Amino acid sequence: MSFAIHIDQPLTLLLEELPVQVRASLQAHLQRIAEVAEYLSPEDPRWEEMAHPDGDGLRTYVAGCCVRLHLLPGRRQVRVEQIGRVRISLSQLAPC
Repeated sequence: MSFAIHIDQPLTLLLEELPVQVRASLQAHLQRIAEVAEYLSPEDPRWEEMAHPDGDGLRTYVAGCCVRLHLLPGRRQVRVEQIGRVRISLSQLAPC
């Protein structure tokens, strides 16, 4: 059985504002992390295949979003701490 995914209310509201495809991609990626958390400790280097170490937690990018999370094995929980949109506009780049 996979870990539970915990997202606080303010982040849940943010998720609801995202486009449907972005939200579905995020949820699928978080579900995969919750499944893998069943087998890998938070310190396992294999996490780098789906998330990168970030302080005492992990950071992952999916569908134009950056997600910071913590694995809480004692609670069998993936706790989402932050979700942010990554936006790059080529029109704002200075010409070479």
